[in-house]
Amino acid sequence: MSPLAAVALAREQGVETIVHVSCRDRNRLALQSQVVGAAALGTEGVLCLYGDQVEGVPHVQDLTTTSLIAEVKRWAAPHELAIGAVVNPFAEDLNREIGLLERKCAAGAEFVQSQMIFDLERLREFLDRTKDLLADIRFYASVALLRNQRMADRAQRLPGCLLPEAIYRQISTGGGLELATELATELATISGVDALHIYPLGAEVATREVAATFRGARGVAAHRR
Repeated sequence: MSPLAAVALAREQGVETIVHVSCRDRNRLALQSQVVGAAALGTEGVLCLYGDQVEGVPHVQDLTTTSLIAEVKRWAAPHELAIGAVVNPFAEDLNREIGLLERKCAAGAEFVQSQMIFDLERLREFLDRTKDLLADIRFYASVALLRNQRMADRAQRLPGCLLPEAIYRQISTGGGLELATELATELATISGVDALHIYPLGAEVATREVAATFRGARGVAAHRR
């Protein structure tokens, strides 16, 4: 479904939205059209990302993610949009990843969304290294609802997704939803985490309970109206 169609449907239900805008498949005119359309529909924010490479499929590569971030406010005016970016706390070259994050923040990113999180110690190390950089930036920690070996195998193939062996076994033996709940509880105790981002991956019903676990651990109402 077109993201803008999804925004329209969500807005009809009173749901706030953040539109993902990917540089990979669009030139700057198409990107501007996406941002302006999202603003016209009343979306609250835009997440700017490049998009994973797809083998055998040509890519446009007109704007970098940082260039897109720098343009969103102007394109969306007078509508105010929160601008987001993505970050991988588990990147092999973490210095390079943090340097890229610095450029995204300097370009205007107001919140960042992480890669799927399975290693909390590595996450803590990343947040400690970036605590000054992210002092005024909201950090959304991502949890995925992986529920079988096939989903775990697919996650392992994603660029930058770190899936420890013990976690892989837990997911493969049907404990993925319990894992997500455990991670949400732990993430709620980490001061650098401002909010939870959940990949439902077909388990939308369970999303509500995982989110409630995070909110409950933060000492706020478990369910939002």
